[in-house]
Amino acid sequence: MLLHQLQLRQQSGHNMDNSKVQNMVEKSDIYNDSVVFITGATGFVGKALLEKLLWSFPQIKRIYMLIRPKNGIPVEQRFQGFLRNTIFERLREAHPERMKKISYFAGNIEDDNFGLNASDRVELCSEVNIIFHSAATVRFNECLKVAARVNSVATYNLLELCRNMKQLKSFLYVSTAYCNPGRKYVDEKIYPTMPPVDWLQFLTCTRKIPEEYLNRLADYIKGPHVNTYTFTKSIAEQIVNSYRHIIPIVIVRPSIVTAAYREPYPGWIDNIQAISGIMMEIGKGGISSILGDKDMICDIIPVDFVVNAMIMMIHKSRLGSISICNATSGVTNPITWQRLGDLTMKWSRIYPTKRMIMFPNFKYRRNALKHELAVWLLHFVPALLMDLRTLILRQKRRMVTPIAKKFRQACLAGSFFSLNEWIFKNSSRFHFKEIIENGTFPMLYWNLDELNYDDYVRRHMIGINKYLHKEKFTVDSNKWVITKIYWFWIFLHLCFYMLSIYLIF
Repeated sequence: MLLHQLQLRQQSGHNMDNSKVQNMVEKSDIYNDSVVFITGATGFVGKALLEKLLWSFPQIKRIYMLIRPKNGIPVEQRFQGFLRNTIFERLREAHPERMKKISYFAGNIEDDNFGLNASDRVELCSEVNIIFHSAATVRFNECLKVAARVNSVATYNLLELCRNMKQLKSFLYVSTAYCNPGRKYVDEKIYPTMPPVDWLQFLTCTRKIPEEYLNRLADYIKGPHVNTYTFTKSIAEQIVNSYRHIIPIVIVRPSIVTAAYREPYPGWIDNIQAISGIMMEIGKGGISSILGDKDMICDIIPVDFVVNAMIMMIHKSRLGSISICNATSGVTNPITWQRLGDLTMKWSRIYPTKRMIMFPNFKYRRNALKHELAVWLLHFVPALLMDLRTLILRQKRRMVTPIAKKFRQACLAGSFFSLNEWIFKNSSRFHFKEIIENGTFPMLYWNLDELNYDDYVRRHMIGINKYLHKEKFTVDSNKWVITKIYWFWIFLHLCFYMLSIYLIF
């Protein structure tokens, strides 16, 4: 079908020789009867990727994932629980047979050879055609030893394992758009680390230097990186780049990944990492001040756009060179922090959550001292009063103050991104549109320039209530909650103003 379409295009005047036609057909069939291996498949992006591959690419033969035991739960039990995840609802209803294509290996990316036993390692190396390496620790405050082991050493171990994969056609590494924070203009290419770090020596140090001492060195070797996450992802890019002549490699660099725009379901989200957790807490009224510049661009990217970019980038795999995609929105369809905050407050008031503790209202502040003062007056004092009320009435409710402290730390950890902005060049979008329009990937989309943020944030806030708060959505749900809290909020403000007037006069 595709070959016929391309031949017609050629006959109608398009300058494309037979070798290019055949090459495009072969590339579009890269998923045909392929065996895929996904690291980080239980994570946010990995889960969305796995679901999309099963939904839109029935020609895939098998998808392997890596699972480790966690919190005393054995691997098999975790795998069965994973298959029951809500993200697979449409698959279970329409194509339940495709769920049987998912297989797992028991292992851990932090271990040598990924903790695979000999037979699993042989099976993996002999069958796998495509690898999506999305496993990572995305915690900004992670200690250097752990961040290096998960983000850098694991990437090296996987690439070494790839040397034995005779059927491997493509290796995709999921990086981050912020792995070059010292550069305001970031093109789709590999940059040297800042400061210069030899990745091989770095890996040696992470193995030999005791954890306590290595963590103390973090501030001296990170350079412009404000956290271990972007630093170790930058090191990982250097590692990946050194294997470009051995393995066909592509890289996708997402910016701030947010809830799904369209697939698998509008607003789908399953974690509170990065900005989604902040939006959730704003909706609950738990954040009153954010340290940031309201006029800066907030570069967010819905998870389904990231997944589509990953799937299409496999198309660009070439031995000897690395193709990179900055999966970002700032150049194509920018939104400021102020606009995102206003929309978050708007839709969290229209579709309130039962977990609302204060009226959703906050402000960006660039001055750190003013921000801290606002946090204590508008954040911790109300939280302490609510906890005191809970104790007096002996109610069975979670204490608010510890949660307030947790999200305060999250806001501070992300303040570097809300106080700065970058220009991420995204030439890959033209390639995406071309291969979608020519029929190579008609089941995918990349209409980021058409994204309506008002409608998207509406979906996002509904998704937070549905998938994170586990609340059943109706248009008029929880209206009484916000009405009660709104008038309580007005009462507190009146009390504050009256107290201020009393103290002044």
